[in-house]
Amino acid sequence: MYTDSTSLMNLRDRIEYIRHREKELRLFNVDPTDAIHEDLGAYFETLNVRITAERTASGAPEDVAVLSDATEVLAVVDVANLRELLDDVPTGASQLGIADGKYEDVLRHLKETTFTSYDRQQLLYASREIEDRARRVGQGSIHAGFQRCSVMADQQSVYTDLARRGVSVHAYGVPDATPPDLGSGHLHAISTDEIAETWFVVFDGGGNETQKTALLAHEHDENAYYGSWTYDPGLVDHVLAHLGQTYDSAPDDVLSGL
Repeated sequence: MYTDSTSLMNLRDRIEYIRHREKELRLFNVDPTDAIHEDLGAYFETLNVRITAERTASGAPEDVAVLSDATEVLAVVDVANLRELLDDVPTGASQLGIADGKYEDVLRHLKETTFTSYDRQQLLYASREIEDRARRVGQGSIHAGFQRCSVMADQQSVYTDLARRGVSVHAYGVPDATPPDLGSGHLHAISTDEIAETWFVVFDGGGNETQKTALLAHEHDENAYYGSWTYDPGLVDHVLAHLGQTYDSAPDDVLSGL
């Protein structure tokens, strides 16, 4: 699944890679007055799924939905089942990764996968969720890119606490100001475009594959981001490998235990 070319990607390349793994849910021959198209759009609002509606010349198949990616059909389900899904399963980013046997044909292709958002609030939510996950696990490593060292002060208590609980903390930023004390955490003060333009939070799962999570967001304009987050352990491993290979080899830029 992950090729040599994938391993050579920088952080911005990885954001685009996740973006282009979008899935499509096509609704065939659904009553045009039916609101399910909008309802599904709201349900899948942060998942990397595009909802479309299509009518065939014959009118068949009727009320059928097809979930596919760029290469294959993943599932075919009755629209009636999707209506039940909307009624039975809570929406929102807090439900990412859910599994419900009743809807397994659809949900198994969405859990432990990738999600995208242009919404800064959604990206903030994802950051907090990853930090909370690391806190609950209490081991492993978390890597957080703040773009600038001056921004780290707002999250100093969060990352100092993670380090105190046994999580190996790595914070990255362009050295535009004196960085805060992160306890036993490691500060990577690095002046590169990638660090300056990318907001990221990556947790290695603390030895548990199911806990691996990564958020990557690129600032394409002032305070305007395009971001992706993923529960895919392979993608998380590749991001961690990139950070290690690119920045751990620059000892002059790294200050530990400030």
